[in-house]
Amino acid sequence: MENFIFKKVNPEETELLKQIYRLRLEVYGRECGFIKEEDYPEGLETDEYDEQSVHFAALGPGQEVIGTMRMILPGRLKLPIERHCPEIKVANEEVSGVHVAEISRLVISKRLRRRKNDGLFYEPQVEDKRVVDEEGREFLRRTKPMAFGLYRELYQESKRKGITHWYALMEKGLCLLLRIHGFAFVCIGPEVDVYGAVYPYLGKISQIEEDVRKKFPKFFCYFAETLETKHLES
Repeated sequence: MENFIFKKVNPEETELLKQIYRLRLEVYGRECGFIKEEDYPEGLETDEYDEQSVHFAALGPGQEVIGTMRMILPGRLKLPIERHCPEIKVANEEVSGVHVAEISRLVISKRLRRRKNDGLFYEPQVEDKRVVDEEGREFLRRTKPMAFGLYRELYQESKRKGITHWYALMEKGLCLLLRIHGFAFVCIGPEVDVYGAVYPYLGKISQIEEDVRKKFPKFFCYFAETLETKHLES
């Protein structure tokens, strides 16, 4: 973990934002083929939601962006999940539009994902070992460094902004990885094609907090450290 810095990116950090947009184009375009690189002549993958988002970055030793995620806030534009998934099934009393945000654009640099010992970023693999803590709980040791560093920044910013629920369009593999560690998201609709085959999910932050605190107290401490007490108790 000491080799990475995880942070919220401020709007005035324009060069850092450009690195984020370049990485997104590299992953979605060159690597996955979801988009055409020639459609982005400036080499930056951006859309109308970026200005309505809080961006997070994982920085390597040379301050290079090697992972990113954004949280789209409620605002002028409908959240992407509401546009792409008209069949989502959420009870009206479950979420309030001013308290739900959408997790989006989680990407990790290919250079790190393919380094054998650097950890797991999307889903369990054959070589990943389950370890057991002193209380007998299982844990995938190498899942933490990248995806969960970004999720920690997401969690803390959500608490500060009063966000109570997360929407997400994600692959089943990522959902499984999150669930293993207490981040239980509920599927709320059928599969859709949005940068690949994904499902719409809903996560209730208070329930996730309770589950992680109960199952993996040390892991919860990692997520909560540096978060102000007034936000942690809200």
